[in-house]
Amino acid sequence: MKVLVPVDFSEITNAVLRTVKTIVEAHGGEIVLFHTVSPAIYIPYPESLSVDVIDLNILQEIEETKKKEAEEKLKGLLDFLKPLKARFVVDVGDPRDLILEMEEKEDPDLVVIGSHKKGLIEKILIGSTAEKVVKHSTKPVLVIKGSEPTFRKKVLLAYDFSKTAERTVEFALSFLKPFQVEIKILHIDEPIDLPLVERIGKALYEKYREEKKKYLDKIKDKFEEAGFKVSSEFASGRDPAEEIVDHVQKDKDIELVIMGSKGLSGLKRILLGSTSTEVFRKVEIPILIYKEGKS
Repeated sequence: MKVLVPVDFSEITNAVLRTVKTIVEAHGGEIVLFHTVSPAIYIPYPESLSVDVIDLNILQEIEETKKKEAEEKLKGLLDFLKPLKARFVVDVGDPRDLILEMEEKEDPDLVVIGSHKKGLIEKILIGSTAEKVVKHSTKPVLVIKGSEPTFRKKVLLAYDFSKTAERTVEFALSFLKPFQVEIKILHIDEPIDLPLVERIGKALYEKYREEKKKYLDKIKDKFEEAGFKVSSEFASGRDPAEEIVDHVQKDKDIELVIMGSKGLSGLKRILLGSTSTEVFRKVEIPILIYKEGKS
């Protein structure tokens, strides 16, 4: 398993590295640490709008110094990850764009990134690096926030009967196989307005719900056959994201949420929003969002 790990040397970095080390120790593979250096900014003198060659050289020297400082820190992180196979890359620019470019170049199996708590104004002005990666990544993304997963407690698997959810189940089975975790499978059944229920027939609607519950039991059986302790819940609610967050808040044993993202196009994402993005914003524990292919 190749894991791409954006790091910024903030307080969340240690939790991210411990989590990545646990994953790669269990699965084997390679770790690619990626750090971005902020570009030096040129501020022209009031009497001139031209950029002097000397000034540009100074800016380049500043960037090179910052890159070397980052490389020294990254060497220390590689020491922590020993004896695992690991390397690092440093680049200059906006991390929100460069991480996605690095993902395309490295083609990892998983991206693991930390999420920082930001104030409301900061979120409005610059958004979140982790959120942009979650929205635009084409790979599974594990976001470490609030706490770090031990992979010894309970994992909530959100399931919505989509093709993406089916593939998320297969990914979760493979990803969690080395760990002694308990699985809780949760489906939020969004209620259908009464006029529509009356047209299709209440009995037919109830039969449809029962078939969904039976299929949920089959997924539960898959995990049990793989050796997991499993429970499942078929709940109702008009807002799946809110219901998932509510379940996480009520069950303190849940240390990780896994769910799929359907990869809506830009316009659909704006108009309809994304359940996975909403859950990511609101839960205070790590979340793994499964994706595949171009969105």
